[in-house]
Amino acid sequence: MSETDSEILIAVPTLNEARNIQLLLTRLCQTLPNARIVVIDDSSPDGTAAIVRRFALAHPQVSVICRPHRLGIGSAHKMAIEIARTTEAKTLVTLDADLTHNPEDLPRLIRSLDHAEIAVGSRFLASGGLAGWTLYRRLLTNLGHAATRRILGIPHDATGALRAYRVCYLEALFAGVELSNSYSWFYESLTVAHQRGARIVETPIVLTARTYGSSKMRVRDIVFGAANLFLFRRKLRQATRS
Repeated sequence: MSETDSEILIAVPTLNEARNIQLLLTRLCQTLPNARIVVIDDSSPDGTAAIVRRFALAHPQVSVICRPHRLGIGSAHKMAIEIARTTEAKTLVTLDADLTHNPEDLPRLIRSLDHAEIAVGSRFLASGGLAGWTLYRRLLTNLGHAATRRILGIPHDATGALRAYRVCYLEALFAGVELSNSYSWFYESLTVAHQRGARIVETPIVLTARTYGSSKMRVRDIVFGAANLFLFRRKLRQATRS
């Protein structure tokens, strides 16, 4: 794409990532030094937001939005989209804060938007895309991928957070549809974009195992997400008939 780093917005939702966030921000600033970076923190009790504020003193392109409590990962991504749409950003990039996503992959992901509206970092294209993950996590991830393909008909990696969007298309892609505030947002948003004719490309990535902290996904998130697949499919079918 032709835009400069300054026209790129990187959004990073956080919850208790104090041990990871400074290293992640350092690597992001090294990779895309002029991009704007916004951390959307759900009042992490471990002081994540305070670390970001201190980092931002020397890096004015970094800012933090501290929300009052845990509002959900989907809600954070909705906020990121709204911020992108109300600024001069031409590209929105989202990723997790736990260092499982490689910041050095971002330029390659952004370049793939030359011929698409959404670029997705896919764990299922590269050999060893889940290298280092436990058997349980690999099984869970592969089952989720199979379920979204089978139930929703989405051929892409629909449950990952590493994505890039062309901002000018975001309003049209998600207008008039209510999407989840939870993890279900990932496959819901990609399904809606796919059905509305968005060009979606995948870029192979290797998902690094977490070094510090633990997954924020709770058992109830997994159960709700699985049940919601069928509810969301029915909702889409009803919308198509009306």
